[in-house]
Amino acid sequence: MNSSESRIERAQRFAKIWWQSRADAAKSQEFMALGLGVSKKTIQNWEKGISSPNLFQGSEWFRLLGLNPMPYYVSFLYPNLFKDFDPSDDARIEEALLFLIQQSSQMEKRELLFLMTGAHGSSWYSLLQMFTAHCHTSMQARVSAARMVLENYEMEKATGQLICPDNIQPDLALLEDAIARGRRAVFHREKGYTTTPEP
Repeated sequence: MNSSESRIERAQRFAKIWWQSRADAAKSQEFMALGLGVSKKTIQNWEKGISSPNLFQGSEWFRLLGLNPMPYYVSFLYPNLFKDFDPSDDARIEEALLFLIQQSSQMEKRELLFLMTGAHGSSWYSLLQMFTAHCHTSMQARVSAARMVLENYEMEKATGQLICPDNIQPDLALLEDAIARGRRAVFHREKGYTTTPEP
């Protein structure tokens, strides 16, 4: 963060987390007030930077919206890193990617390394294209694909047919939770969902 920023400037940028995420999820202030058990005036004050939610309220905010809070918090903490991001700027891409890797847990780094270099027989570049295409499909299509992957994994594990049984394995509890949350998002016509792995 910019150390020369005033408290008021930081508060205004922090307020953007709330109004921007609410706008992205197409939810009203009334919806948020009812879901959080606060007044509409409180929501308005948060979105103007007059006051701020506490940690629990901030977590509940994104749960209600069905959005991942990390992009909003990263944008606040590092406003210049992803501001006006130009995908053709190789130096900025490398800087942003290195930053995100540094913020990843050791488990996430191991999983990423397995995807890129594991003896699973799939090309990393092909996997990357599959993930990219997957993220462009609807939430309903993604939930259906994830359920099929989970079922295939469970059956092949049970029958001893996994390709890399001694390598890092998926967090099935997290995957099951993501599928359940994604399914709820479909039924509620939400754009997404959020889930956080245990540290």
